[in-house]
Amino acid sequence: MDKEQFLDKYQALQTPANAELWAVLKLWLSESKSDDEIAAALGRNRSTATRKIGDICKHFGTDISGKKEQRQQLVLLFRRYCSDFEVHSSLYPDWIESNLTATKPANIVAEVVPITLIVSTSFDLLGRDADRQKLIELSQKHKLILLKAAAGIGKSTLARHFLETQFTKVIRLEMGLESGNVTPAEEKVSQILRKEFDEEPSRDFQTNLEILREKLSDKSRPIGVLIDNLEPALDANFRFLEKLRGYEDLLRILGDRDVCSFTLITSRRSLIVQRVKVHEYSLQGLDIAAWREYFYDCENAATSEDLEQMCVAYNGNAKAMDILHGAITNRFDGNITAYWNRYKDALLADAELETLISVEMDWLRDNQPDAYKLLCRMGCYRYQDVKTVPFEGLICLLWDVPESRKAYIVDYLSKSSLIEIKDEYYLHPAVREATKSRLIEAKDHKTSNKEIAHFLENKLLHSKIKDVQDALIGFEVIFHYLEAGDCERAASILLLKTENDEYDSEFFGYACWSLGFSKQVISTISKILKKVDDKINNPYILAQLYRIVGYSQNQLGNVHEAISSHNLSQQVSSFYFKTIEFDPRDINHFRMGNMMYACCVNVGLCYLELWDINSADKFFKEGSILAKIYLSKDNALTTINSCQALVKSILSISDHTLFNDAYSLVNDTYQKIRLRTFPVHIWSKIYVPFFLAKAFNILGDTDRSMEMYHAALSISLQRNYTQAKANILSGIGEVHRKSQTFDLALSHHHEAIEILDFLEAKSHLGEAYFQFGLTYQAMGEHDQAETYKAKALKLFGQMEAPKQIERVKQAFEQGAMK
Repeated sequence: MDKEQFLDKYQALQTPANAELWAVLKLWLSESKSDDEIAAALGRNRSTATRKIGDICKHFGTDISGKKEQRQQLVLLFRRYCSDFEVHSSLYPDWIESNLTATKPANIVAEVVPITLIVSTSFDLLGRDADRQKLIELSQKHKLILLKAAAGIGKSTLARHFLETQFTKVIRLEMGLESGNVTPAEEKVSQILRKEFDEEPSRDFQTNLEILREKLSDKSRPIGVLIDNLEPALDANFRFLEKLRGYEDLLRILGDRDVCSFTLITSRRSLIVQRVKVHEYSLQGLDIAAWREYFYDCENAATSEDLEQMCVAYNGNAKAMDILHGAITNRFDGNITAYWNRYKDALLADAELETLISVEMDWLRDNQPDAYKLLCRMGCYRYQDVKTVPFEGLICLLWDVPESRKAYIVDYLSKSSLIEIKDEYYLHPAVREATKSRLIEAKDHKTSNKEIAHFLENKLLHSKIKDVQDALIGFEVIFHYLEAGDCERAASILLLKTENDEYDSEFFGYACWSLGFSKQVISTISKILKKVDDKINNPYILAQLYRIVGYSQNQLGNVHEAISSHNLSQQVSSFYFKTIEFDPRDINHFRMGNMMYACCVNVGLCYLELWDINSADKFFKEGSILAKIYLSKDNALTTINSCQALVKSILSISDHTLFNDAYSLVNDTYQKIRLRTFPVHIWSKIYVPFFLAKAFNILGDTDRSMEMYHAALSISLQRNYTQAKANILSGIGEVHRKSQTFDLALSHHHEAIEILDFLEAKSHLGEAYFQFGLTYQAMGEHDQAETYKAKALKLFGQMEAPKQIERVKQAFEQGAMK
């Protein structure tokens, strides 16, 4: 547009008929008002304001490209032709006239020297700068590059743009949409010679190829070639259909080192071709930055987490992005959150979005049924916490395929655009949704989940369940057994042994709790219990499930709920003894007796968390009796004795007559540990010395306290018991406070709080805050002391622990009086 044309349109906009558009123009260009602000000024909604700006762009003829570029071009026109109309400086300050001019590009494939490179900021090319640069680099090494990607990713758009900006002449070969409509290479080459080079073709194909080679060898006039939408020309083995084999000869000419052309091929599938080297470049979806820019006219696009989830769900698909933008702006008034709340669990509700995937799945179904079957079965994996699947995880899904064909099927599927590969395999959420619906139709759903569960369980058994990754795999196993309808097997996974203990060994469920997965443990067991009803006939499993929930609830600070769960565990165990004749030699009787004993210990510890010391003492005494009846083991008695020793030492604070008895019991248990009469269970190995350390500290023996703390810390570090480590560090900080080594005290308190805060372990975090506050008070840092006192009181309040609140207040009052 020249200046005269612009001024005509500018004057036309100032007529009464266009008064509202003129008002919008001034608000936007001169005052840099946002679409929301313009809408408010007009008394309209946001979409109306956005549409009005679009009408202005249309009036000036800048509506021929992407939405943002329309506005950028209009700003440029005003700055170029209308200096008396003030354009706000904040509007596209980096968008200058040189953006529209030609610049010299990098060289292409040695002999190829393109004439111009026109930089475009069209919305069609959003987020493709890195890909364009990569294509420039690849073009130095390869003459034929196949851009492979799923439908809608934007491979054709990128290929066209790249060639058009790198070459003054581009030859385009469209393959069509269906294999029956693809023009044979013989005909295409004749058309190219006649149309592009004004050359009358021969009747002989090879002769025409030689003529084409000669035409492409002109170094002064390099040519770009686009072979678009290749897949209709390919057979089920990713080779050219027999009637289209002439394309192999064409590619041989295009790949000749003496020709001065560069060829881009776009396809949803790989290409296997003889005697020609075609480099495959997988084009990924657009990143969230590109999506945010495209959705610039929607609410909170710059920060929306929902938009980020959408981008991930659709693998950054450019076509999906455009479809979603249209739906959000037209039907949800630009409200991204409102749209996502409705459709995040129905990713393929829009028929256009579903078609992007279904067309390729249908082709796979019709051409390679086994690969199609594998793809559908892969939909059983969740790709969430465990984001990828190893090769063996795909092989296990081919139970009905001969062993000799399994690797071939996986490789075949890898050549499609439906599966992603980064060392391991995964499906994006939208593809997974499509596969799941088809799998249910095929009635393979339960069997597939069962095979996955077996595969993952075997993987879990080969580990010691000692880290987060092991825990995540375990939850996946449980999920797949539940999906397969095997509730008891799902429950039993929580009781997988991680150590060969003498009795009641360390289980997966306990390992997860100790690694900070309490919420996941509670949620998982709740799902099992809802589905179980009366399907779990083994009372031992049921009692253990309640017990594990109790541990997890306690970690989260839900102490009253923890007590309820431990009581349910004990009820199941007690019922077992009431209904079945007692046989002391029966391992199940032994286990259930141990369960009853453990429940007493756990309930006592819960009351200790609430600082209800008398109730804790009552349950520990009951546990001691049960240990003698059912267990008769020194290690069990050592554990319960350490609990009783801690309680007695706490009671001695207010009743000094108990001091000698308390110290005697603490020292007795300490001597048993030194004589290696040590608990077998890993929990006891850590917490017996921990309880003794706390007791020794209360009784004033800081040397033995520190000795026991470090004994407990050593084992917690070996076994990765994160929460135990935090509790021990807090205790060590308390000892350092008494010794007035405040720097060490602060560092230990700080580390403990970081861990407990991450684990959301409320009750123990409350204790850590309390001890941290007392340390600051002892240092004379009263503001900091008050801060942590308040934090402790808040958490104990949430726990409904009035005796803890009273304890905290009294401790700070006494400290202030010193």
